[in-house]
Order: sequence, then structure tokens, then C-alpha cells
Amino acid sequence: MKKNADEYLFNEAIKYLGKYPATKKKINEHLQKKIKNKKTYQRVIFHEGIDKEKLIEGIVNKLDELKIINEDRYLDSMFNYYEQSLLSINKIKNKLYLKGFDQKDIEEYISNKIHENPDFELKILKRYIKKKKLSHLEISDLKKKLYQQRFSENSIYKMLRE
Repeated sequence: MKKNADEYLFNEAIKYLGKYPATKKKINEHLQKKIKNKKTYQRVIFHEGIDKEKLIEGIVNKLDELKIINEDRYLDSMFNYYEQSLLSINKIKNKLYLKGFDQKDIEEYISNKIHENPDFELKILKRYIKKKKLSHLEISDLKKKLYQQRFSENSIYKMLRE
């Protein structure tokens, strides 16, 4: 027996969120793939003239209203994970953007973190050097290595002055 499209897609979104934490953007992409899948049309009734974009948008909004998607908590946990992985702020921003977070939310979150602790990246940088055992390198090689890891010029020079 075929289900209504909104019920089916809502259940698919819930199943996806049960396996993976996700942003609104990722859920949207997942549901887009589901709609394009031919098997979906065997299981689902799409009513005449239904706007599939609006259907997906409605499901994502419903998940948000029900607090099933909590992007703030997910952003915080991913940021902390990348911080523990000793990534530079630039790399963290890029990774978060690729995860599907909104650019404005990322910038705001990171600027708050830097406002709380102005030497935030410098601490990561020092831990990175210690973990990778780079302190024996000459200054030019060390700088090159740190630039490759996308640490800011400001943090690198602060660290070299100490």
C-alpha cells in the first residue's frame, strides 16, 4: 500500500537522523535524493501539482519545530571535535561549511569563541607543534608547515615571538 509523500519523506528524514546527526541542509539534500529515486515512486503517492521543494521545506521546518534537528548543539560538538583534532580556525570553518552549516552561523560562533579567548588559535597551534614534534625544525620550515595547515599569520608570529 502506498503512503502519502509527506508522511513517507518525514519518516525517511527521521531514519536518517537516527543514524547521523545532520544540518537542515543535509536533510534537505537527503530528501532531494529520495524524491529522485525511482523506488520512491513505487512506494509513495505524490498528489497532482505538488511542489516537491515546498514539501521538503515543510518537512525540514517541522523537524526544526519539533526540536529533532538542533543545529546549535551539533555545531558546538563538531567545533569541539575539530578543536581537539588540532585544526586551525580556517580549516575548522571550512569543515563546518562542508558539513552543511550556514556561513553566517559559523562566523558568528567562531567570533564568539575568539571573543571569549583571543589566543584560542595560538593554544591550538602550540598543541599542534608539540603533538607533531615540530619544535626542532628551523623557523622557515616550521612557518611553511604551519601555513600549510592554514594557521593564521598572526598566530604563527605570536608563537614565534614567545
